Amino acid sequence: MHEECFGEGPFTFRLNDAGSGPQLLTQVCLERGWKEYNLDSGDQWNLWWKASGFPANYHRNLYSWQYINHIPKGSSICRKDNLVRHLRCMKKIYGNIYDFSPHGYNLPVEYTKLAAECNKPRTMNAKDQSEGYFDANPIWICKPVAQSQGRGIFLFRNLSELNYDTNTIVQKYIERPLLIGGYKFDLRLYVCIPSYHPLTIYMYREGLARFGTDKFTLNDLRNPFRHLTNSSINKLGPGYAEMKDRVGSGCKWTLKQLRRYFRQAGISDWLLWQKISVLVVLTVLSQVPQVPPTSNCFEFFGFDVLIDHLLKPWLLEVNLSPALGNDCDADQSVKKPMLHDLFDLLGLPLYNTGLSVFSIWNEDFKENNRELCANKNATLSVMNAAGRWRKKQRQKSARPKSSSRYKPKSPSKPKIRKQKSENKDSSHWGNGKDWTIGPKREGGWIKLCPFNERTQFYSYLEKGSAKQIVCQLTKWMRSAKEIAKTHPHASECQLNEFLAKDVELMGEVWIPPI
Repeated sequence: MHEECFGEGPFTFRLNDAGSGPQLLTQVCLERGWKEYNLDSGDQWNLWWKASGFPANYHRNLYSWQYINHIPKGSSICRKDNLVRHLRCMKKIYGNIYDFSPHGYNLPVEYTKLAAECNKPRTMNAKDQSEGYFDANPIWICKPVAQSQGRGIFLFRNLSELNYDTNTIVQKYIERPLLIGGYKFDLRLYVCIPSYHPLTIYMYREGLARFGTDKFTLNDLRNPFRHLTNSSINKLGPGYAEMKDRVGSGCKWTLKQLRRYFRQAGISDWLLWQKISVLVVLTVLSQVPQVPPTSNCFEFFGFDVLIDHLLKPWLLEVNLSPALGNDCDADQSVKKPMLHDLFDLLGLPLYNTGLSVFSIWNEDFKENNRELCANKNATLSVMNAAGRWRKKQRQKSARPKSSSRYKPKSPSKPKIRKQKSENKDSSHWGNGKDWTIGPKREGGWIKLCPFNERTQFYSYLEKGSAKQIVCQLTKWMRSAKEIAKTHPHASECQLNEFLAKDVELMGEVWIPPI
C-alpha cells in the first residue's frame, strides 16, 4: 500500500444530503477513527457520501485518495421507469430467466397499451376461484417514478380510478404474497458494486423483513398499512406498537429471524435464496453497457424483494440510497455491522483508537453470545476486544494496515488520478484495491459476481460477454432446482457443497444466517 493512499492528515468523511440515517453513518465513521469534514477544509476529504448522485463527470477529478458513493450512470435501475424498461428489454433477449418483475407500463407514454391490457378478460384456475382470489378485474399498483418511501403509491382495479399528474409506472399487483400471521412483508437486501468493469457484485448476508402493520386483505385497497411495507409509512400506523400475531410489535425482522420462522413453519427456503442471488446479478447486468469505466467510486443499493405464496421472489424496486435510520433493534443489529464491513470491503481504514475497536467488537460479542450476556456480570474487556480486532486484521491479508503509524505524510501537491472513460483499466483503486481479484468475502459481504472462472473471464463485458454471464446464471438456477429436488432432506451445508461443485464456484454460496 503506497504512502499517499489516503492523502493529507487523518481520513476525513463528508456527508451531504445523506438521506435517512446520517446519525448512524456518522457514528460508524467516527468509530473508525475518521474525522468529520468542515467547509474550511476545501477538497481535503477522503470519502464523500451523498443520497443523490454526483455530476456525470465528477469522478474524473478525484484524487487517488478520494472516494465517492456513486458511479456515473451506475444507478439507472434505481428509477422505476428505467428498471421496467431495462428488464423488459433483457426478457425479450434472454427469455424467462428475467421473469422476476411484475409486468409494468410507463405512463403517459404507454397508456394505450395499459388500456388494452385492462380490457382483456382475466383467466384464473379453478383453485384460485374456489379460494376466493378471483375477480373480473385484476389489481394494479401505481407508483410515481421519482418518489420514494411509499409516497404517491395507490392500488386500483378499474382504469377509471387511475389518476396521475407526473411520470408514473403501473404494474400488476402481486395478489397472493406470502403472509406471516396474516401480514404482508417484503425483504430489504443490501448490495454493493465497487466496479462495473470488471463487473463485481457483493450482497450482505443480513437484511430486513419489513411488515405491513394491518392484516392483508384484497377487500380494502385504500389502506396503505395492509399493502405497503415501507417502514417510513408503517411506523406511523395505529398497529405499529401492538403485539401482532406471529410478528410481534414494530414492523421489522432481521433475515435471521425470518429464516428461524421458516424453519419452525416447515418451509424449505434454500432454493428461494438462490433465486434471489440470481435475480440481483441479472438486475445489475441489465444496465452495465451504459456505465463508463471508473475507479474510487462504488454503489450501495437497497433491493426490495417480495415473496409470493409459491416462494417465488419478485423484484419490486432498487433504492439508490437505502435508509440507514436506527428505528429499532433490527436496524441496530443489521445496519451498523453492515456499514463497518462495507468500509472494510472497500479498503477504507480502521484506525486503532481503542474505544472504537471496543465498541465494534462489544456489539458483535453481545449479538453472538446472547445467553452469556443475559448475565449482567458478563462483560468484554477493552483488551479482549482489541485482541479480537487484531486477530481479524491478521486473517485479512489483502486489507491495508490501519494502525495510526501508517498515516501518510502530507503531500505538497497530490497527484490527480486520471480516470478518463477511455481508460480500460478501471479495476485498480487509489488505495491499492484490485477488483480483478476482489475478496470472495469480507465480513458479511459475499461476492455474487464473478462466481466462477467463466464469469470472471467475461466480467469486463466485451461484446457477447453479457450473454455468457446469463448462460452461467441459467446453469446456476438449473443446478439449484435439480439439487433441491434430488436432495430434499439434505442439510444446508450439503446443498451448498453440491451447488458449488456443479457451478465450479470460486467463493461461497450467499445465504442469510440462521
